[in-house]
Amino acid sequence: MKRYDSLVKSRGQAIQIPNISNLTVTAKAANTDVTTQAITETSTTLTINKWYESSFGIEDMAAVQSNYDLRSEYSQKAGYAIAKQVDTDVLGLYTGLTTTDVGTYGTDISDSTIVSAILTLNLNDMPLENRAMIIHPSQMAAIMRIDKFVKADYLGEYNQPTPVKRGPNSRYMWGQIYGVPVYYTNNVPANAGTPTQYHNLLIHKEAFALALQQAPRLQAAYWLPSLAWRVVVDVIYGVTALRTTGGVEMRS
Repeated sequence: MKRYDSLVKSRGQAIQIPNISNLTVTAKAANTDVTTQAITETSTTLTINKWYESSFGIEDMAAVQSNYDLRSEYSQKAGYAIAKQVDTDVLGLYTGLTTTDVGTYGTDISDSTIVSAILTLNLNDMPLENRAMIIHPSQMAAIMRIDKFVKADYLGEYNQPTPVKRGPNSRYMWGQIYGVPVYYTNNVPANAGTPTQYHNLLIHKEAFALALQQAPRLQAAYWLPSLAWRVVVDVIYGVTALRTTGGVEMRS
């Protein structure tokens, strides 16, 4: 996704992001002026309207009797909770995509589903670079059961048993399929039911936008009436769908 943190660091409640469309070409004739294209772009509003906190208190007795640094341990948990909320809001933007979904609810992602999703972005002129596939862990397991991705006799490369190349740059990056980085997360939006509907995604960076006006910060203060440390982690940000043809839902 595209980041606009720098535009809201100082102040402001919303930013206008211009929607930059592609240009066309015109044949140039000798001794004539060029044909200037009129710029009549629309814009997308990104509103800074999300403020979340995760807080806890540790009384002196618990701190004294513990063999662990409880403040440090729970501070990490609070930071994780904040990051998960931001993640959830970004992934929830799938509802703003205007592309046709691929796959079927209640049916695992197949090779055909992946190819259809890639084709959708290709037809929408989305660059091959800066794409990412975001899937639920259950679908990572489903892809691992597809023979062409795991069996050496399908690949003809016995020293390289799978085309799913592992990526070391992120703990949640599983690898690459057809050149697209694949990430897995339990934060993939889901609707409980029979079957449960998972909204996996193939997106380009331009599909979604995020602006952190205040990055996650940790503040702590000792509260004498409670004989306890109170710790708060909070964040202020906004998200929006930016290029609605830049992503496709992969149903499962």
